[in-house]
Amino acid sequence: MSGPRHRLRRRRLPLILAGVTALAGMGTYAMAAQPARPAPRAAAPVQVFDTCGYGRGTEWAPRSLTEGTHDLTGSAADRDISGVKVTSGYRALLFDDTGATRPALTLTADRDLCGSALNDRIRRIVVQRVGAPSAPPTTAEPTDPASGKPKVWVLSDLSIPGGGTDRDDIVTMAALGAYAPGFDIARVSVGSTTVPIDCDAAYTYARDAFGSRIPGIVKSSTCGKDYNGLKGTKPGSVGDLVGAIRAGGLTVLNWGPMTETALAVRWLETHAPADLSKVRIVTHWTVSSPGYPDKYNCNKDRAACSYLHDMAADGKIELIEVGAAGQKFVDRAKRSCGADNTVPDTGLGTYLRVKRTSDGTPDLSDASTFLLMKTGGLTGYATDGTAGANFDKAFEQLCDNGAAIFDRLRDNL
Repeated sequence: MSGPRHRLRRRRLPLILAGVTALAGMGTYAMAAQPARPAPRAAAPVQVFDTCGYGRGTEWAPRSLTEGTHDLTGSAADRDISGVKVTSGYRALLFDDTGATRPALTLTADRDLCGSALNDRIRRIVVQRVGAPSAPPTTAEPTDPASGKPKVWVLSDLSIPGGGTDRDDIVTMAALGAYAPGFDIARVSVGSTTVPIDCDAAYTYARDAFGSRIPGIVKSSTCGKDYNGLKGTKPGSVGDLVGAIRAGGLTVLNWGPMTETALAVRWLETHAPADLSKVRIVTHWTVSSPGYPDKYNCNKDRAACSYLHDMAADGKIELIEVGAAGQKFVDRAKRSCGADNTVPDTGLGTYLRVKRTSDGTPDLSDASTFLLMKTGGLTGYATDGTAGANFDKAFEQLCDNGAAIFDRLRDNL
């Protein structure tokens, strides 16, 4: 009986109000008589959950997050976050437990983190509306004061196709050509390898293929030589590199063996140690990574590689090592990152096809050294020469930006 009486009372109130408003000349009877509808319940801006199956039976129930900062430490029994759901119009900035101020990942769409190394590390999430300013970096990327662009010096072990070294450098040079307007390219030293190749042919090939898009292509003065054989000297291109480092604001991108870089750093250590603080190197695959045990770029000149990693471990230089993150991105760009890897066979596209993975992705693994600089930057990366979290962070950063990377390539062939 309580139910019907309750419904009767709900019907009478609108009628009484309608009568009053009608007597007042408002003419609102029809509107007032409409039953009130509850406001729709807004979806949570962000929801995090644990569904990977680890600790099955005590899974973490979905947790709704509002705008603002949320500390997730200890929120899950097994201390991980396996999935994030993001409502349209919001974004989630995921921070790991290293205390870095730069997000390890920024999401504007749902993401399954099962199997990702990040799902064990996320401890803090910042929920923002899209359009709100992102978390500021702790330091700015070094740029050339005149152009305002990142100033880079590239060391490449490129040879002619089939000329003795991996063809990935040809693909990466084509990718750099597409990104060249965004950099101040000081020099590209080709044939920078201990492998005996035709150095003159490598230079001619690179100049003819990419010279119209990439400035500063030169032949390496260390071509076919190693660190131990040249230690204590400053041949040609190495001397130029020393001068560029001392001028400041330079990032050295190491695509192959580390011979030239090590010679330049050794000269500075001996003759101008105060300038060691200006050394900033981004390298890949000079340490092994999970699933990628080889470290080709270190194996080809172990003395040079060991010397630079020791200098970085001592805090004398900055060496940002991303391991095989670039290769992992190439291997998974289409399958896991959802990138459209198709590239027209025109312009630079003819070189992007020189080496591909089984799913057709151009092998631009070396390009991780500069793609990371254009997809969020390298602030917050370890500079002590260890890959560690750098490998995971770099892969996630490339993977999240995979679609944009290939869009840029297609638009700038």
